[in-house]
Amino acid sequence: MYRIFVVCYLASLLVACGVPSAQQPDWEKASLACADVGIAPGGGGFDQCVFNLYYSLWDIQNDRDN
Repeated sequence: MYRIFVVCYLASLLVACGVPSAQQPDWEKASLACADVGIAPGGGGFDQCVFNLYYSLWDIQNDRDN
């Protein structure tokens, strides 16, 4: 549980600081998708939605078992 909290905190910190990265457009798309389903931006639930969506899609795109 502690590890999840630390990862979420660091991810939100990087997003808040505006650190440019290759994944930033995908992170923004995940943010738009969470907002589109009605989750209010700025809350912990929104941040968790973006985090979960981004990394779930990343896992699917980078699945090396296939």
